[in-house]
Amino acid sequence: MYDYALGSRRIRVLVVSATAYSQTYPVIVLIHDRADGDVPGILLPLPADLAGGGTIDLSRIRFADPAAFGHRHGRISATLAAKIDHGLRRFLGL
Repeated sequence: MYDYALGSRRIRVLVVSATAYSQTYPVIVLIHDRADGDVPGILLPLPADLAGGGTIDLSRIRFADPAAFGHRHGRISATLAAKIDHGLRRFLGL
C-alpha cells in the first residue's frame, strides 16, 4: 500500500499486479479513507492497523504511473490478498 499522486491529490492505493507484464505500469486499486463496510467483490475493509484503515475499492482499478508513488505504508495479509484476488476475478468476470 502506497501514497499516490492523482492529479493534485494524494491518495492511498494498493498495488494488485506488479508482474513482469505490468512492471512499467503496475495495476492499482484505490483506497477510500472512510470505512464503507464489506461488499464482497467491490468493497473490502482495510484493517485499521494498516495506515489507519479505510476501504479497498476494487471497482476503481487502473494502471499506475510509477513516478506518482510516494510513501510505502506496508503490506496486506495473505488472507486479505486472497479476498482481493477473488473479488477482482468476480468483478472482472475472470
